[in-house]
Amino acid sequence: MERTEALLIDHLREGDETALAPLVEKYKRMVHRLAMQITKNHEDANDVMQETFIKVYQSIHTFRQEAAFETWVYRIAVNEALNFVKRRERRRESSLETTDESEFNTETLWKAKIKNDPEIQAEKAELRHWVTKAVNSLSLKHRIVVILHELEGLTHAEIASILNCSEGTVRSRLHYARKQLRSLLKPYVDATSDF
Repeated sequence: MERTEALLIDHLREGDETALAPLVEKYKRMVHRLAMQITKNHEDANDVMQETFIKVYQSIHTFRQEAAFETWVYRIAVNEALNFVKRRERRRESSLETTDESEFNTETLWKAKIKNDPEIQAEKAELRHWVTKAVNSLSLKHRIVVILHELEGLTHAEIASILNCSEGTVRSRLHYARKQLRSLLKPYVDATSDF
């Protein structure tokens, strides 16, 4: 943890509310991106982000510096997003199958550099559609590990800490999710390999 972040955390623990703003500024994009990927709705993601930072402020005294602050924030964000989705499902106001393909960044997933070629852009859009559809069809517990590992780049240990489960559980869920994704994306792969 960098020195300034540690000082901000100490000040926040001491009740200095002004220390929260720089921490929010540093982590808000990460939290919003994660919340968007879980909730699939901009307004819901904004609500989750707000609730996450309220929880950070209210719970800062429980943060133990054994883990990284970023991991702690991830854990809170994931829990808030999951709770939000569960509440939404109970109210049956909307479906988890709502897709916002623009938020599923295949460039990050495969770290591909794509030129401004219209043909490549069309292929990229089609790939984003297929991958988004496949990931959205996963169960929530499997989708979360894919998002955290493949999109956020977290390690198995970090994900286990965030989800409060064992690394073996994370590996198992990731293995199952990848197997399902391969099966779901097979028609797209087969179709593109015919050319």
